[in-house]
Amino acid sequence: MENFALFSDSACDLSQELLDREHIRIIPYYVTFDKKQYVKERAEISNAEFYRRLRSRQGFPSTSLPPVSDYEDAFRPALEKGQDVLCVCLTSKFSGSCQSAVDAAGSLREEFPGRRVAVVDSILASGAQGLLLLEIARMRAAGLSFDAILANVEKIKNTGRAFVTVNTLEYLQRGGRIGLVSSLAGNILDIKPIIVLKDGELNPVGRVRGRRAAVRRVIELSFKYIESMGGDKDRFACCVLQSDCGPEADVITETLIKAGIRPDIPVQELGATIGSHIGATVLGICLLRKYETM
Repeated sequence: MENFALFSDSACDLSQELLDREHIRIIPYYVTFDKKQYVKERAEISNAEFYRRLRSRQGFPSTSLPPVSDYEDAFRPALEKGQDVLCVCLTSKFSGSCQSAVDAAGSLREEFPGRRVAVVDSILASGAQGLLLLEIARMRAAGLSFDAILANVEKIKNTGRAFVTVNTLEYLQRGGRIGLVSSLAGNILDIKPIIVLKDGELNPVGRVRGRRAAVRRVIELSFKYIESMGGDKDRFACCVLQSDCGPEADVITETLIKAGIRPDIPVQELGATIGSHIGATVLGICLLRKYETM
């Protein structure tokens, strides 16, 4: 039996194959296109269906976080089996999902006083959050103690970065990340924003004209970040992130490999939770220091 059960909300965007392989269990966000019918991400709406509806303009999607009861229902079977629980959540600066998990953990500790329930604010999202989960899975497989893993997580999560660009500014504008004038001007002039996820927040780090230039800039910023952290590419876990633009993501992967950076996992698809707020046509690179290198 595994020494603890590993959970995440669905914002981690790991493929089902990776989740199954590493025995990571998901608590889904809820997605709606009409503010009336809410469905569970992954469980009740696939990425393919989500992006089909996004492309067909069937309303603008929004999300709702997993309630406390969903976390309790997910954690309880593991606790009943005598396992401890570790849950990694989307950055608390984006959502209250982490607080829901914390509240569930508090009530379950009273119900199972001999068990440990730890909740981690990843300060990350999407592929970067996924990389953190995979590092935890590696530590668990290596036999590290629960306390050692928690200590390592606090060190490495601060090194996580996601450098991304999008083809349209419409969804960022609707989410309040940019103003309407900037959105309209950007779309007319073919301006593409370059955004970095750092310390739990999305920050603009530049803008360029044209998709190809934006992709080049994302790659350059990723290389510069590795250099700023000592330049040893092997110290970083890496993945390429995309939403509904797989062929372009494959080109990024090839570029990284030629530069001596081999992504640790296949290209990951942005799910509905983050996709609802940033839209389709996302391309990015996620990086995280490996736990042995800290």
